Amino acid sequence: MFSFNLYSQDTTQSLAFKKNRPVKTNPYFYRPDLSYQLLQQFRLLQEANSGDALAQHELGIRLLLGEGMAADTAQAVKWIKLAADQNLSAAAYNYGILLMNGWGVDWNPFEAFRYFKLAASKGMPQAQYVTGILFTDNLVVSRNWEKAYYFINLAKENGYKVEDDVFNELSSKVRPSFIDSIKNGIAILEQNISHDDVKSKSELNSSNQTSVEKSLGLSFINFDVLEDTTQHEIKEEELIKDLTRIEIASILDTLRLNDARSIKAINGNDQIRILMDLCNYGSPEALTLVGKLYEEGIYFNKDIITAAEYYIRAVRYESFRAPLLLYQLTQKQNFNNLIQREIANKNAHAMFVWYGLSRFGYNNELVINEAFRVLQSAAGLKHIPSMIELGLNYFTGDYLQKNESAAFNIWKEAEQSGSIEATIRIVVGEIFKEQSSDDRKRLVSVLINFAEKGSVIAQSALGICYLKGIGTNKNKALAVKYFRLAAFRGNRFAYEQLKNLYDEIRPVSPEFIVN
Repeated sequence: MFSFNLYSQDTTQSLAFKKNRPVKTNPYFYRPDLSYQLLQQFRLLQEANSGDALAQHELGIRLLLGEGMAADTAQAVKWIKLAADQNLSAAAYNYGILLMNGWGVDWNPFEAFRYFKLAASKGMPQAQYVTGILFTDNLVVSRNWEKAYYFINLAKENGYKVEDDVFNELSSKVRPSFIDSIKNGIAILEQNISHDDVKSKSELNSSNQTSVEKSLGLSFINFDVLEDTTQHEIKEEELIKDLTRIEIASILDTLRLNDARSIKAINGNDQIRILMDLCNYGSPEALTLVGKLYEEGIYFNKDIITAAEYYIRAVRYESFRAPLLLYQLTQKQNFNNLIQREIANKNAHAMFVWYGLSRFGYNNELVINEAFRVLQSAAGLKHIPSMIELGLNYFTGDYLQKNESAAFNIWKEAEQSGSIEATIRIVVGEIFKEQSSDDRKRLVSVLINFAEKGSVIAQSALGICYLKGIGTNKNKALAVKYFRLAAFRGNRFAYEQLKNLYDEIRPVSPEFIVN
């Protein structure tokens, strides 16, 4: 899927924030004395005050990073904006980053879009790519595949590395005649992108900007397409690539699956341990992948009941892929007979699956009340996923009278059996109850740890915490960050919260009207 990181915690990795110097001090280089450094700073400040855009931008970056002078974010923002307003492309791009992240300035993705588009019009490939991506998520501007293709193709032509699968997917959404017009240099969009919006190809190729590091979280979110997984057969490489949605640093390097096209590449104990840890933290991507391993008999003994169990758990966490994989599994010959036979043998895994199939609309043979009784029986056998699901039903009041105390008791029992999933449910439930300030701060720290381990519901809960100031200071930019992380992985609640935040400050300009 399309992924461009525009919400990073590491500001030093962006294009203009890079540090062009050796990592370690080299004793062979001459270091000017302090008075010379101060003279340089004074001259830079003089040039910036005289209106020199390059000096303003350089001064802003130094103030932002604390290079050669005390860090001062407020002053850094001031100077970078002054340079951006003089149409300096790098400054416009960097000011867009500040606006998108709410660093030293109020979070404003709409103003950020205008600055990114300005930098794109100056031939900056990184800004062209960002502008294209912003036309895909239907949050800042209305989704427009042709505009997205236009700008991303410009970025690609000018040296920005666009992943093949990203570009191919984007190309599939655009009229072939439009692509032909781009290839022929016509470059006309029916959606009113004027020739003032972009430079000619020869001018763009003169750009010497380096490729931006993938460390900034703007991600392509398209529920309309991703939910309709019946439109294509799910490939094994997609299941592997989905792990990158978790955004845990170097997870594919750790799993050694960077170039894997088949799940048969998962054949080591360390790989399985990492995947199972992710499952325990409630990762829909890992749960789906492990389900597929059980279904195919790769590493594990082939077991379609356990495969279905993992798929159902992934569906609970709103996996994009698991619904279709589960449906295909249920269509296998004798699947229902096997489940019923195992239920008769008091197999708690089969009981959980039978409940899940009814709960999520895959089986109409069993009314939900009967399915719920089957779930209670499985929980009584200390089947951990059934206990967590039963607790969730009590907590939300689904199918029985709401009873939060009963929910916590069941989850605590599961927690005592070693379930991290249950612990996460407890923390998420407790943080929104009446708590002391210190307790809530502690719970936020715990949630951050869970989010960093792959918990999608921890990410969503953190969005609420930062939005409402629960256990932490209100921070709309961080709320957006966590909602986006969760929404990118399929969490509909997070996506709705994200849309609401955008709509609250949406300008009246027709440019920013979305469907």
